[in-house]
This record gives sequence, structure tokens and C-alpha cells, in this order.
Amino acid sequence: MTAALKRIWKNVTVEPGEEEGTWGPLLDGRPVRLPSRKRLQVRSRPLAEALAEEWGVVPMGKEVRPDDLPLTRISGNMIDRIAPEPEATRERLLPFGRDDTVCYRNEGQDRALLDRVLGWAEKNGLHPAATEGLMPLEQPEPYMHALAARLAPMGAEELAALGVMAPAMGSLLLPLAVMDGALTVEEAARLASAEELHQMQENGHDEDLAAQLARREEDVREAKRFLDLARSAQPD
Repeated sequence: MTAALKRIWKNVTVEPGEEEGTWGPLLDGRPVRLPSRKRLQVRSRPLAEALAEEWGVVPMGKEVRPDDLPLTRISGNMIDRIAPEPEATRERLLPFGRDDTVCYRNEGQDRALLDRVLGWAEKNGLHPAATEGLMPLEQPEPYMHALAARLAPMGAEELAALGVMAPAMGSLLLPLAVMDGALTVEEAARLASAEELHQMQENGHDEDLAAQLARREEDVREAKRFLDLARSAQPD
């Protein structure tokens, strides 16, 4: 789904997909097709039901775009782009660890939250360099190798979630901590946006910036929801 379309479908159901162990939404009995012409189908029935709910709540006759269907957008990206070439996705994610926002100290950061992230990282064998300055950091190669090893066993669902969260937060450590349960989405978003939030405290509220930060947090929240649903056990 790349172009806008209007709702003309009346019924949305969930049915088994073409591949064994998959489920997907059907609109009036017809599968949703992605830009690749592949069917929208996933390996978690709870996720498939959430996808169907997204399509089902669109008002009749309303024009709908991909941004209106976040779970569909993430699932479609997973199916069309990530699953066929997972290693390319891992390579795109690593720079967010090399130039991680967490590694640049600023006055607005919640030090207790920051210490929790760094403590979680150390327990997982991740030892990034950090700086108080603005010049780009040169991360130690052992740290980058450890990050790559962390990404290596991840499947398409986890990579799809990271593919949303890492750019939104300018960080790889923060989304990994969220995925591990070391941080909530709200805590991670607060750390990721610490500098902007501090600027608004100093210079006054900025409606445009506040809206941008809220959108980033919502993107992260939807990606986390996608991952939680994808990890959900399928009912018998």
C-alpha cells in the first residue's frame, strides 16, 4: 500500500495465510496486497488480529494512507524489505550504535535513567565510549563487534521494530534496552529527546518541536506494540 485509497470494504476478517503458520487480514474476503504484490500475512495471530482491527476502524469512504496504519506499515516493510535481506538491515542499524545519542552527555539527561541504560549495556557486554563534547565519537571496535553480535540472531520481526525505533531515537542502545524491558518507551523517549526538552525549558515551548517529539515517541510505541504482538504465542 503506497498510494492513498478510500475505504470501500465492509467486512474485515482474519484467515490463514498462503504460508503454513501465517495469518492475515482479508477485506471482503480479499487479502491485503503489499507493493511487492505479496500478501500481508504474519506468523502471529494476535498481530494479524491487530492488523485487521487497524483496517476495520477506518471510517467508510475515508481516504487512508500508510501512516494511518502503523502496524500494517511496519509489517509490510518487514515482509517486503527486511525478510528478503536481513543482513542489509543489520548493516543499516549499526551506525545508530556508532553515533548513539546516549553517548553524548548533555544537561537535560536524566542521570538515573542514563545510569540504568549504561548498567544494562555493561551487563550485556556492551561498553560504548562517551563524551561531553559535540565532536563525533570514535567507538571502540570491540563495542561495535558486540553490537553486531547482538543483532546477528535477530529475526525479521525484531529487525523491523528496531528499524523504526533506532532512527526515531537516534540510538541503538535505547531501543535494545526497551526490547529487553530495561526501559519503558516513555523513559527511552525522554532520554532520546533530552537535549530538545532542555532547550524548550530554557527558551520556551516550541509547538512544532513538541509535536515532532510526540510523533517520534508514538512511532517507538507502535514499533514496541508490533514486536509484543509478533512475539505473542499463537492460540491453538
